[in-house]
Amino acid sequence: MKKLFLIILIVGLNLIRGSAQTIPAGANVLDESLRDLQLQGKIDPTLSMNARPYFFSNQLRSDSFFHLIDSNFNYNSTIYTNQKNTWVEWLPINTTIEYNSHHPYGWNHSGMLDAKGFQTMLSGGIFANWGILSVQLMPTAQYAQNPNFEITNGFGAATKGAYHKLALGQSSIRLNYGGISVGLSNENMWWGPGIQNSLFMSNNAPGFQHLTINSTKPLKTPIGNFEFQLIAGKLVEDTSVLLEVKDLTTFYYAQGVYDGLPSVASRDTGDWRYLNALTISYNPKWIPGLFLGFTRLGYTYNGFIGEHQNFIKDYLPVLSGLFRSNSRAYSITGANNHTKQLISVSARYVFSKDHAEIYGEYGSNDNTLNMRDFIMSPNHGSIYTAGFKKMFQLHNKKWIDIAAEITQLSQPVDYIIRGTGNTYEYQGSYTNQSRVLGAGFGNGSNMQTYSVSLKDGFNKNGIVIQRIVHDAIREPNVSENKQWIDLSLGYMFQKRINNFVFHAQAQMVHSNYYGWSENEKWNLYCYGGLMYLINHKQRN
Repeated sequence: MKKLFLIILIVGLNLIRGSAQTIPAGANVLDESLRDLQLQGKIDPTLSMNARPYFFSNQLRSDSFFHLIDSNFNYNSTIYTNQKNTWVEWLPINTTIEYNSHHPYGWNHSGMLDAKGFQTMLSGGIFANWGILSVQLMPTAQYAQNPNFEITNGFGAATKGAYHKLALGQSSIRLNYGGISVGLSNENMWWGPGIQNSLFMSNNAPGFQHLTINSTKPLKTPIGNFEFQLIAGKLVEDTSVLLEVKDLTTFYYAQGVYDGLPSVASRDTGDWRYLNALTISYNPKWIPGLFLGFTRLGYTYNGFIGEHQNFIKDYLPVLSGLFRSNSRAYSITGANNHTKQLISVSARYVFSKDHAEIYGEYGSNDNTLNMRDFIMSPNHGSIYTAGFKKMFQLHNKKWIDIAAEITQLSQPVDYIIRGTGNTYEYQGSYTNQSRVLGAGFGNGSNMQTYSVSLKDGFNKNGIVIQRIVHDAIREPNVSENKQWIDLSLGYMFQKRINNFVFHAQAQMVHSNYYGWSENEKWNLYCYGGLMYLINHKQRN
């Protein structure tokens, strides 16, 4: 009987061809190209883009994907294949560099530090697939100078100097069947329709270890298409890095208090935090270009797991009652219950014929007591992001790309009578290795981004304008009209030369009332890198 089962299993593996090779979420060159290709009408229009990384399929492998970006580029990364269910291929080699001349600036770079000076990251690896089993090994090596920078009474602290880190990066091991993948992963995820920012899951922090069950393609049903991801993850500390949620003023979390204060070592246990998260996207059959999303997260310190003596409430709180009144899993008054909830809804509409899209995500960092509470104060604890993107086709395969996005993390006006604290605080903060998992441009801050660029395959030239109001309701700065505002103008460049893709972005940043002080500062921010696409030569 055992031999028969083994034979059936082996035959099944050879008949089923699965793939879980991914494009890392937020990767500068490829992730942006993915969105462009959909608006250009070159890839599946039913993809929501609300839950990434993107999974290659049997119909669209890495070689054909790169060919869609640039029809003049012929690419083959496959090292070995039996033409059926087994293949091994190289992953692109990426090196990225970031530089700040005066003070920390920059976000969404897969775990790079919020730091002054020079830092770099190197990644690369290999992908192997056998039947329903896939393994992606894409580790990272990171170095940052991390020197001291100018601090004020409200911003910054002395650093611990040079930073070195080896990590699993965008690695995973999965079982894949019929559009469903189950596995263990360390990959960054990007949830929600935002391009510049995601409210709750981005590549701002390093990837973290998580168990995952997710769709790898839109799942077709009689009422439309669905995509989803459910994870159980482990968030850890890194006390060699200044905390982003504390305005870089401390290395320590504070356990057991609602607002995460005081920020002193004596309140820090070093305990890891458990994260349970779910995102679902729905594309109605009757409205092809519309994608509706729902995201819910709950996180708590490891030491509090099991306090409910209920598997769902302890390990899958995202499946517990939505309101405080019918769920004991989430915080009611401060730290009485120890799981913090974050929740959002989103929408994205793609105008396929016009090569355009509009999108928005609306979230809350404080779960509502009941339906009456929601009706009376629907914007309590709310944050949001919204934007649009439009591409104009020119001659010779060139495109003009115009985009704009705003993200609001500051508390709405009702904070005066019912404050919620800044979004990513509470229970050690919604961070991994001291970096925010959501929008990483500043706790309680607001941001606007406008860009226009000319694109031709892998090649790009453009300009970007950004404005950030740091901790927008911080007093007495608001009353005295002394808000810390960054205004920047930058140039974007990308160029493919043979198998190399160069990309760079340079911004001159003017900081008024830097660090909520009387100072006015200038900062040169540069981010760029080199991607090498390994083109494996076939033997005759």
